[in-house]
Amino acid sequence: MIRHVVLDIEGTTSPLSAVHDVLFPYARDRITPWIKAGRTGTASVASDVREFVGKRLTAAEVAAVLVDWHDKNLKHSPLKTLHGLIWAEGFAAGELTGVVYPDVPGALDAWRAAGVGRWIYSSGSVLAQRLWFSRTDHGDLLGLLDGHFDTVTGGPKKETASYQRIATAIDAPAAEILFLSDAVAELDAARAAGWQTVGVSRPQDDNPDVGDHRAVKDFGDI
Repeated sequence: MIRHVVLDIEGTTSPLSAVHDVLFPYARDRITPWIKAGRTGTASVASDVREFVGKRLTAAEVAAVLVDWHDKNLKHSPLKTLHGLIWAEGFAAGELTGVVYPDVPGALDAWRAAGVGRWIYSSGSVLAQRLWFSRTDHGDLLGLLDGHFDTVTGGPKKETASYQRIATAIDAPAAEILFLSDAVAELDAARAAGWQTVGVSRPQDDNPDVGDHRAVKDFGDI
């Protein structure tokens, strides 16, 4: 019996291109000026970067580290926090819109009607997740979700302990949680924690390999 569904974003609820071709370039262009100008959240982000690298860094050096992490697509929390702050401004200005696959709203609504919990677990910050789903090309979907986890509240997505932590947070037996993702390492970690898993292999994202996990092309196949 499935009581909760936990969803990845990139390649699962949303096209990879919507994130990598739109959100990421938008953030990259603004990382350095944001940090150098000391804008919202800079002090906390810079402190976390300095603690992470173990060095005293100038603002310019902090920005350089963040840009390097961004270019290497690293999932470090200070970068994800800054991404969220930058994107918040973009969404508020109407310059950004969340994009979800057409099958997603109906599936979320059906799961809600069936009493199944609906959660997001992404490397993007909780702030970024909430922005994404509150302003999508299918309207405001935030009310169809029960909550969000990121690498701060949940932990690294490739570690089994993260899925154990989330199961505790939503107060559910592992066997009653279904995880949907296009990343085999994440699916493996969730299964090792006792979760049920389904790999999302969408043709629009070149049918990613989900290993030996059951694969579906869209949520209607679940």
